[in-house]
Amino acid sequence: MLKSSVIFTLLSSLATPFASAVTVYTATSTSTADLSLYTVASNDQTVLQPPTPPTGQAATVVAQLYDGGMTGMGNPVNGGFLGFSVELSVAAMLMGSNATVLRPEFLNYCAILESRGGSVTVRVGGNTQDKAILEVNGNPSGKTIDKYKGTDASPTETPDVHFTLDIFYAMASISKLVKANWFFGIPFIAVDADGNAGLVVQYAKQILGSTLLGLQLANEPDLYGPHLKKQANYSEADFFADTTTMIQKLPITEPILTGPSICCMWDTNTVLNDGYMNFKDSLAFIDVMHYPNNNCATGASAVVPQDVFQNYLNHQQVQSVTTPYASTAQIALAAGKQMMMMETNTASCGGFPGVSDSFAASLWGVDYGLQMAYNNFTYALLHFGGQNVYYNPFTPPPTNMTKYRQWTTGALFYANIVVAEALGKGGASQVIDLRLDNNNANRAGYAIYEKGTATRAVFINYVSDPGNSDYTVQLAIGGQQTGLPSKTPSSVQVKYLKADSVSIKYNITWAGQTMGQQYASDGRLYGDASIQTIQCDTAAGLCNIPVPAPSVALVFLSDEALQNSGGVSGDATGSTLTFATTYTSGKVHATIDLAALATSNGRNGSLPLGATSKGGAVSSWAEQGARMAGAAQVWWSVAMTVLGVVGGALML
Repeated sequence: MLKSSVIFTLLSSLATPFASAVTVYTATSTSTADLSLYTVASNDQTVLQPPTPPTGQAATVVAQLYDGGMTGMGNPVNGGFLGFSVELSVAAMLMGSNATVLRPEFLNYCAILESRGGSVTVRVGGNTQDKAILEVNGNPSGKTIDKYKGTDASPTETPDVHFTLDIFYAMASISKLVKANWFFGIPFIAVDADGNAGLVVQYAKQILGSTLLGLQLANEPDLYGPHLKKQANYSEADFFADTTTMIQKLPITEPILTGPSICCMWDTNTVLNDGYMNFKDSLAFIDVMHYPNNNCATGASAVVPQDVFQNYLNHQQVQSVTTPYASTAQIALAAGKQMMMMETNTASCGGFPGVSDSFAASLWGVDYGLQMAYNNFTYALLHFGGQNVYYNPFTPPPTNMTKYRQWTTGALFYANIVVAEALGKGGASQVIDLRLDNNNANRAGYAIYEKGTATRAVFINYVSDPGNSDYTVQLAIGGQQTGLPSKTPSSVQVKYLKADSVSIKYNITWAGQTMGQQYASDGRLYGDASIQTIQCDTAAGLCNIPVPAPSVALVFLSDEALQNSGGVSGDATGSTLTFATTYTSGKVHATIDLAALATSNGRNGSLPLGATSKGGAVSSWAEQGARMAGAAQVWWSVAMTVLGVVGGALML
């Protein structure tokens, strides 16, 4: 891999099945857009009041670790554990429209995680997968994804989606650049009566190859009846019959499916025990889908965000979300299957304003991610919607807003970064909840082990009271009252995730670096990386770790552990590719008409017919730009074309 001294706009795949030229787009117009015109959720400015700080909290707590491992650790997971779930209808907008037209910002976000955790995990699917049609010969419009008015009774106003093979080629090209691994959702409603689902499986396997981790067989089948995707009384028995028919028709001979993808109305364990495990020979994963709350209700029944804010600042609440799946994991493991969280986030129907987009979500996301790893999930994927949701880890601009750093990094993405570094690149990290300070709801602590060796620890302070509610962790490995030799290191290194308040949306730093303000991100961290070295008391066998309020402290227990998580800056080897959204060499200076640009990303001239987030049919219609037909039809003005890499040499 080329060194980071060469800044890439985009790098073409070394594999031959894909086109050799990869084009990147960046805006060059000097006009500006009035942000006040955009009332979508992703532009929401709600700031909530932090909960009142608790009193009587201990200033010092003990975290006792043991050499060789600890009883109750979760199963081994890799650093790509906390990934993304991308709604199919917005996949091209977020990732790119084909093998040669990719979004560099998306690649940068993925590269941040890959450089720390070794890979990134992405699912493409969601509500729009179930009736999606694969147009093998392309859409009449020439677009990668077309959307039509849906007929479901879903509160998310789900459109019908027609997509092309280009989305698979885009995914494959992304994998050549940032080690992305994929799950893809199969259309289920027609039970492959038209052969469409079989085509999806055939081409997904053929194009994605070994980067395809699994194919999701259904999406929230317990809601098929209430949302009118099937008959109103659609039952478990009906689901089993449809699943049997689908598996018989699909071109699979190996265990590659994921299911049952229950979310809401049925009990997952009951479904597994009543007959779903009869399909185990075709299953790679047992998956579930869960949101701890919902924002689907309206009027008098609507949830008030301030009322639930405190629930996202409470370790015991996080435990209550994941522990019910402990028995589900045992069913999966007994059958030799892995369990995963296919889709989750702060709350369904787009999350809550002031909660899902605040620093509270950053803290909660770290806690929730590590708690799922502790409870034997293999992957957990945070869901993306369109413009009209609050919880996106990152979001493209809603329309023609012209400066080149115009994505918005959500507070939740910082949780992805921390969890990737906490688990590292070793591929076999085991997590345990330390139940810190007698399982204090305002604090959380985790230890991460690799092959019996304690490598990292994570401590969370949920209290929004800087300088007054800080605490110190006295960390020990062995020694103390254990009767075992002390393995406490002579020093540790610590990175901090910080903000001044749990209500803050953008002034968040990870190890001194930030992703930037609203509409000001290109998917890269900026600023000088900082890490604190703490000298331990070797005589006492203790390391005193400060945990400011509010913050997350990630403690590296050895230099090797730090390097295996990307080092001080998250890029220990200097080999991470970054994908610039501008290029100034003068080699290419193509432009695009502003009228075309105005309709290229977000609301173009089409009538809004549907969405995947509540209220999004009007406010967040986001059709894709035209497919590339020469250099003239593009989303943004062409910044640079990289023709290929041969023998490590960049050829322009």
